[in-house]
Amino acid sequence: MNKYQKRMDEAFRKMEEIRKKAEAENRSLTDEELAQRATLKAEIDQAKREWDDFKAEEELRTELYGTGSGAITLEDPNAHPATGPDQPIYRGSNATALGMQLADIRMISDPKFDGKEVRDARSRIEQSQKRYAQRMEALAQKENRAAATGGATISVPSDGGIFLQGETVVDLMTNGFNNSAILPRMAKRTLTATQFIEIIGIDEQSRKDGSRGGGIRVYTDKELGSVDATKTQFSKIRVEPKKLTGLFYASEEWTRNLTFLGQEVRGLFGEEFAFKCQNLAMRGSGAGEGLGALNADCLVTVAKENGQTAGTIKTDNLSKMWARFSGKNPAWFINRDCGPQLDQLSIAVGTAALEPRFVTYDAQGILRIKGAPVIEIEQCETVGTVGDIILADWSQYVAADQGDINEAMSIHVNFIYGQNTWRFTYYFDCQPRWSKAIHPFKGSNTVSPIVALATR
Repeated sequence: MNKYQKRMDEAFRKMEEIRKKAEAENRSLTDEELAQRATLKAEIDQAKREWDDFKAEEELRTELYGTGSGAITLEDPNAHPATGPDQPIYRGSNATALGMQLADIRMISDPKFDGKEVRDARSRIEQSQKRYAQRMEALAQKENRAAATGGATISVPSDGGIFLQGETVVDLMTNGFNNSAILPRMAKRTLTATQFIEIIGIDEQSRKDGSRGGGIRVYTDKELGSVDATKTQFSKIRVEPKKLTGLFYASEEWTRNLTFLGQEVRGLFGEEFAFKCQNLAMRGSGAGEGLGALNADCLVTVAKENGQTAGTIKTDNLSKMWARFSGKNPAWFINRDCGPQLDQLSIAVGTAALEPRFVTYDAQGILRIKGAPVIEIEQCETVGTVGDIILADWSQYVAADQGDINEAMSIHVNFIYGQNTWRFTYYFDCQPRWSKAIHPFKGSNTVSPIVALATR
């Protein structure tokens, strides 16, 4: 077992211990445990990337130089990487493969180059195009549709453009999710063989007799002489990832700095995809995109106090929000504009001093309300507007994608301007598990895992 496997196995073991401990105690994971698992997942991803990069380097070295007397040389016309349709033409890390392909593109486009070098570069590019076309045709057959005929295609340079091989950038969305405040708390699903999933749930909109479990009833002998039959109602939650796309242009001169491209631009797009997904989780309309908490039917909105001044937050507001909340993993999400007012909230003790116990800071300096952490996010509205402070259990939200971000590149989109084009594609959807806020067994106010404070 190599050192990379050992690192991954150790991280997996620790993640499993955390999960089993929560299951043994019959509870959901705490915020601290979620953070620990996110850190361990990041360690696994890093070890996997290092391992893949090491293997790719070894494979490339073997293909270029061989291992015995029959080793090929750099002068050999067959010295470029493997040409099989099941293997990438350009190998190595993302940055290495990108650099090799851009070097070939520049070579066939620059009149300074001629002869054998240009022929070899063109051969590698044509093989890459052929491989991409074969993969697209195989995908079309898998989806029971005809491959495109006529029109603009990518298999012929003059028809469409020279594209990078469909590159799945594993670390982009992983890092994005780990750096987000909401996304790691969601119940995440990855779809591989289907366009959508339907989660079957109990249609429970009340905890009163006759409504729990969608209509299940249990009677005592005193209540009923003969047993009445009961049945339950079920509901479906359809989660279907929708397409998100990012586009990036760069001059040929700029793209020569491939290290910067690989590290900075990919990192920025990963952060932007995560920001967009978190914003959809907050306020997505549900029409062609995820359904956000502020537009969900299960949202509970707590009204302001009588005579409350505009743009203010009171302890009564937060107490009533807590009373309307139902969930195992509560956390408060606020706009940073709310912070100064939260710091001053306290509860009066008699007619004398105020005891600052309602809002506190723990030993790590984390602001807490009712013991639940307070997290600042940009997607919350400014103070005084609905959505400025939200109490939520995001484990009651389902997030789904179709795998990691796919990256592709073309020199032909803006060819006459000397610009290269990168396209990043990701599929994402989010839906709440609750269809409606629920009426409790006793009490008149509905409860929900998503509670907001109304506009003041």
